[in-house]
Amino acid sequence: MSRRVKGRFLVLDGTDGCGKTTQIHLLQNVFENRGFSTVETRDPGGTEIGEQIRRLLKYDAKGKMDVRTELMLFMASRAQLAVEVIRPALEEGKIVLCDRFVSSSCAYQGAGGYPPKKILSLARYAIGKTWPDLTIILDLPVEEGQQRIGRRKNQISFLASDAMADRFDSRTLEYHQKVRNGFLALPDYYPAPVVVLETAGLSAEQVHQRITALLEERKWFDADANDSQPG
Repeated sequence: MSRRVKGRFLVLDGTDGCGKTTQIHLLQNVFENRGFSTVETRDPGGTEIGEQIRRLLKYDAKGKMDVRTELMLFMASRAQLAVEVIRPALEEGKIVLCDRFVSSSCAYQGAGGYPPKKILSLARYAIGKTWPDLTIILDLPVEEGQQRIGRRKNQISFLASDAMADRFDSRTLEYHQKVRNGFLALPDYYPAPVVVLETAGLSAEQVHQRITALLEERKWFDADANDSQPG
């Protein structure tokens, strides 16, 4: 039987290839096994409208997209995700596990030249008070992440003849280094808790153990700390 708990919102983020999607899936199993009800989602995406925006941002855009246009599309997807998925789940006492969020825009659109303070200002309009209870950044050297992405692309291309390159994956190494630096700077100014977790050279299981230990330390699995009626 699922516990009746106060809803909590956890985001995993980081550079391309850091393994956050795998870790989200592993965490969902941990929470479910411990009696929590969860919702797994992603940004951009997570809703019908959001998935259309995701497709446009990652694959379908024609021509060069201005960073401001890019940013506002991300925020539009988040606004829909907050209203349609995150807030209702939190009100029902569920644990929301999200693959990327506003933290990604601070890093990616920040690397594209848009000031992080302005990104946060736009985010406050888009999502209101729907900020994560915790954001975990899976830090990985850019070169290691790019190697992982390269392997994955080769595997996808082998399996699917219509596979397409992600607009963000294909950007320069210099750009991705700026993205990493943007993630590392988040704890200095982000308006919600951020923890940077070094993952270089670790297996997926080792990273999972570190994330679980971090959440244990912060009492995310502690019934005494979390039990309450939703809302």
